[in-house]
Amino acid sequence: MQMLLKKISRSLFLLFFGLNLLGQESLPELGDASSSSISIDQEYKLGKLFVAQIRGSTPQYVDPLVLDYTEHLVYRLSEFSQLKDRRFEIILVDEKTINAFAAPGGIIGVNSGLFFHAENEGQLASVLTHELAHLSQRHYARRLQRQEDRSLANALIILASVALAAASSPEAIIAGTQVLSQQAMSYSRSNEQEADRIGFLNLVSSGYDPLSTTEFFEKLQQLSRLSGANELEFLRSHPLTKKRISDSASRAAQIKKRQDYKDSLSFHLIREKVSLNFFKNSRQAVSQKRLNFRKSKSLRDKIINGYGLSLALSEDAKHDEALKLSREILKLDKENLILQTNLLEIHIKAENGLEALSLGQKLLALNPGNYPISMLYVQALMNTKEYDEAELILRGLSQERAFDPQIWYWLAEVQGLNKKIIGLHQSRAEYFFLTGRYDSSIEHLNFALELSGNNFQLTEMIRNNLERVFLTKEQLKQASSS
Repeated sequence: MQMLLKKISRSLFLLFFGLNLLGQESLPELGDASSSSISIDQEYKLGKLFVAQIRGSTPQYVDPLVLDYTEHLVYRLSEFSQLKDRRFEIILVDEKTINAFAAPGGIIGVNSGLFFHAENEGQLASVLTHELAHLSQRHYARRLQRQEDRSLANALIILASVALAAASSPEAIIAGTQVLSQQAMSYSRSNEQEADRIGFLNLVSSGYDPLSTTEFFEKLQQLSRLSGANELEFLRSHPLTKKRISDSASRAAQIKKRQDYKDSLSFHLIREKVSLNFFKNSRQAVSQKRLNFRKSKSLRDKIINGYGLSLALSEDAKHDEALKLSREILKLDKENLILQTNLLEIHIKAENGLEALSLGQKLLALNPGNYPISMLYVQALMNTKEYDEAELILRGLSQERAFDPQIWYWLAEVQGLNKKIIGLHQSRAEYFFLTGRYDSSIEHLNFALELSGNNFQLTEMIRNNLERVFLTKEQLKQASSS
């Protein structure tokens, strides 16, 4: 874990100075204690740094459908927040522990364990509105403002503490305390109280049950009794005191009860999807999901449990049964896009090339630009060697989601299969840049340059990218020696 800490500290400097690669903007001068706090634009740049570091140092939960759901939920909740800058970037961390975090520049991180342990969408939303409140109240900037040293180096040290907390590893956090002050490890108690209060008001305004926060706190207490600290990384950065619990219950008691609180079907379907990672193997998942399906009493339960069972069956290579069940539950809610996408996923896993291609094309025509459908359709196209069409879709996505490393990863794969070697190296360079591996990015840009020949426009573009990378490394050298 000491290696993780060193990697974070080293990469934070490198990645921050590397931001010029994208924006060609000057680096923020945070100033000394006599200057004002950092601006929103400076926070945004720091957030880009944090994203690259998290991607390079923590396991990512890669599922376009789960990411798409989370992004839409965060944006909907933000409409009821006090945030002025709503440029978000959502990070899904592949950790079974409960955790979520907010970083400057609209960065929201969610562990897969949070989806699994939240029993309804209101509980998940209560955590997200709390994190959004940290952003809207600019607690990071206010924390930095309290520091005597407001240099860039100190700002990065504070940000490194957030990365350590997000790593969901007690050993990493213990190691971090040897270098980072306890003050930097979490927001202050007053910050947490403010985030609780504002987050609660925004949760209620968003249409969720006011008791959701209290329910989630009670869930944490229950897990604490059953499993100790193993599931409670969330509490390391969000201490659960008796006052916090009583305050949440008191606030909820003052709100007039309703009967129509939000709890979307989409949340429960996504929860079923994530839950597959919490079984020892696919056979165990099928057994439990089959039992849940048999116990379904309502139509809604049948859809949820049937979806979960179809996913488990497909994971266990029982594709025919999975397809049959997925078609049955789709009849119960024909317009549900997640259920429609489920058919496409199963066809891809079953290697039903023509069926996947036809369905993917149909779904994308009905839902142009849809991120998860596009990514699944790309897989279907690749499986049938339709590389030109796959590249066209990925290039379109890369313009809309330029900071998504998975798009660049798959674009490189498609270009490699299609023998477009220069494009492959350029896409890989972008992927490595977004995940903080600058030497690999330079290496691939050099490969692309060697192959560019007499194409002046292409050569100039590659040289410009290389020049910016080398400038980044020089700035890093100067920063580390200052």
